Parts: sequence; structure tokens; C-alpha cells
Amino acid sequence: MKKIVACLAALALAVCVLCGCGEKVTGGERPDGPAFVSAAQVEENLRYFLGITQQNVGGDIGDRTPTSASEKAAAERLYEKYADEKIYPALRVTMLEDTAFEVKVGEQTRTSQNVEIRFNETQNATQKRVIVSAGYDNAYGDYAAEYTGQSATGAFANGTGVATVMSMIDYCNAHADELREKIDFEIVFVFFGCSAYNSKGAEHYLADTMTATQKQNTLLMINVDKMGGDKMYLYANEVSTAHEKFMRDTASAQGLRIRTLPANMPLIEGTYLNDVYYTHFAMIGNHAPFMERDIPTAYLFSGAYGGFNLSDLESKGSANLGGTAHDTFGNLQQKRADYAAQGSDAAALVLATVCAPDFAQTAAASRNTVYDYAFWVSPLWAYLIVIFAVIALAIVLLILVKYFEKKYPYVPVVRKMKIPVFGMEYETPEETDIFVDIKKRGDNPFDGY
Repeated sequence: MKKIVACLAALALAVCVLCGCGEKVTGGERPDGPAFVSAAQVEENLRYFLGITQQNVGGDIGDRTPTSASEKAAAERLYEKYADEKIYPALRVTMLEDTAFEVKVGEQTRTSQNVEIRFNETQNATQKRVIVSAGYDNAYGDYAAEYTGQSATGAFANGTGVATVMSMIDYCNAHADELREKIDFEIVFVFFGCSAYNSKGAEHYLADTMTATQKQNTLLMINVDKMGGDKMYLYANEVSTAHEKFMRDTASAQGLRIRTLPANMPLIEGTYLNDVYYTHFAMIGNHAPFMERDIPTAYLFSGAYGGFNLSDLESKGSANLGGTAHDTFGNLQQKRADYAAQGSDAAALVLATVCAPDFAQTAAASRNTVYDYAFWVSPLWAYLIVIFAVIALAIVLLILVKYFEKKYPYVPVVRKMKIPVFGMEYETPEETDIFVDIKKRGDNPFDGY
């Protein structure tokens, strides 16, 4: 009976651990009421960005490989759209030459550019700001060598994220007066170039575009990536933060189904964030450089935990899309038909969050209240742990040696050498006796004596 109870208790504990490590869901089904941004708007923006028409069903923008001509054409398309002050009077767009940056690849120096669009901008240098971003290049190609062109157009990764952010920009422009009554901070929309190549666009933006004051006054940086996957995730930090809780509460109020990452996330070998050898896929992206500088971040993305490259398509017997030659608009519609609805949900979560009355105060407090665990993950601790582990092992070995020496004492055996003589065969030999025969070999034992 005791064995049965013990087995049941162990099984219950295992179930609790597995449930605790699993994904948690915030919110429920999509609301029935009007959305901030409709799925149709997300699809329309994606078609515009990729250049999809009835005459060109595959789009005319090209592969958008980092630093390529098609990536630059994509940046120019975004810039020209939002720089039209007649259609977008509430926006201010930074000149592309002011956001261009160089990327060193081997012996070559290449050029990329970010696209920055600002809403509710003022001349106040200390104005608070929220950054909403998406990488607009294509996460497919040979980035580290020749940047050769590819057939994929990056519709899923990350055309869907671009279209989602574009829809938020459209909403802000269309509801400018209403939004200005709700917010007292600036919203900066940034499309990062060269994001698939070690987030070079985000690194440049932080290093050369933002001032120290702007970094300090950034309430939140939100990165939108790959809409249409099996599940939608929100990641903010390795520890609990006030802004993540605020966003999840907002998702619940909006009826948006947002998941948390499971606690048993697999680590990526050889990848560091903030000099810490502890990295999983949610810590990599355009938000990572902001995290490294202690700026509050939120990462909205879709996928399937447990699938290769966060995709559930492999388990269904189909090729993955993101980062492959299969990432085209046609395959996106066929394999990831939910992308527009997910983009609508992501836009709703972002806009509802920044429009909430207590958002600015909560986000500002989040920077100051988040637990600083940098001290505990310092590489010094790893060295100390190894040193103490070696010392502890040595102590244990010494204790074991002393224990067995006491329990099984060593008694040396002293051997006595004896030369056999006549009559010795009548003696009783002992274990310590060693008999040495000095007789010559031969038939006659007396030969030689």
C-alpha cells in the first residue's frame, strides 16, 4: 500500500511540474466588437508592401535580403507612403539618408537603412516615447558572405509583422485627435533594416539615432514578428515585470488570446545576451539590443513551441516557411491563413495598451521596479561554483578515504625468508614464510657440496 501511495504522489508531483513549466494562456477568444485594426487592413498593407497586384501575384518587391537593392526598395516604399503629408498629416518621417548605416561583412562594406515614423512628436527633448518596431528585411539568404538573391519574398518573416505595424500607423493617423487626448508621449514606429543579420538596424538605431535622454525616456519598446503561427506569444523578460502584467491584463480585457513561454525553454548553444550564456529564441531579435541597455521591451510573435524554427508545419508533414525558400505570399495564404487575424489581435493589444490611462505610469515604474538579476548571472559565479564544487568533491573523497581506512585498516604483511634444510619439512609453514631453495639442479642432490 505504501508503494502505491508513493507512486501516486510521484505521479502527481510530475504532473504539477509539467503543468507549471507549460504554456499559460491570457485572455480568450477574439472579441465580437469592432477592432482597432481589421484583418482586411492587415492583408491590404501586406499586399501593398510586397507589391502584390492582379498582374503580379508574387509581388514586385523582391527577396529583401539584408543590404540588397530590394531591401532598399522596400525601405523607399515605406518612406514614400508615410511621407505624403496630404494623406498622413499627423505623421513625421525621418529622411532615409539620416537613418542609413554601414555594415561590415568581411572585406566589404554594405549599406542598409531604417525607416522611422513619428506620431505625436513635440519639440520637448525630455518627452517620453514608445517604440513600435518590425524588421522589414527577409530572414532568408547568405547574410555572412555574398548576400546572394533568393526566390523567397519573406511574406511570413517578416512581411506580416511589417503589415501589422503599418496598420497601427494608419490607425494613429486616422484617429490622431482622439489619441492625443489619451496619451502624453510620442509613438515612434521603426522598420529596422538588416534585422535578420544580428539586428544591425536596431543596434545602429540605438547607437547613432537615439540620444541618451531618449533612451532614458523610452517607456517601452515593442517588437512585432511573424504573425500567423500556430499560437501567439508575448515575451518581456526573464523575470516578472509590471509592463508585461499590464499588457496581459489588457489582453484579458480585450479578449485576446496571448500565451506565455513555457518555463522549460531550450537554450541556444553559443549565443549570448548581455554577456550571459543563457539565451533562448525569444531573447533574440530587434528587441534584444534594447534589453541589453535595460530599456523595457515586449516581443509579440507567433509560432509553436517545440517545433523546429517555432513552426508546427513540420509535424504536419509540410515544409516550414520562415527563413526558407518557401516563404512566399502564396504559401502564406495557404499555410498561414490566420496571419491577418493575428496581426489584427497584435495591433489591438499594442494600441489598447498605450491608450490605457495608467500605461505611462506603469511603464515608467517598470524600469525602476524590475529585479536586477545581473549580479547573480555574472560569469564570476560560474567560476566560483566550479571552484567550490572541486573543493567539496575533495572533502567528500577525504572523508570516504578516512572512513574506509578505519573500517578496513591496512595490516602490512612481513615476509620471512627461510632456507630449507634437512628436517624442515616437518615444520608447520606459516603464511609469512618464503622458502628459498639453493640446491643445484641435478639427479644427485649432493653434487657440488
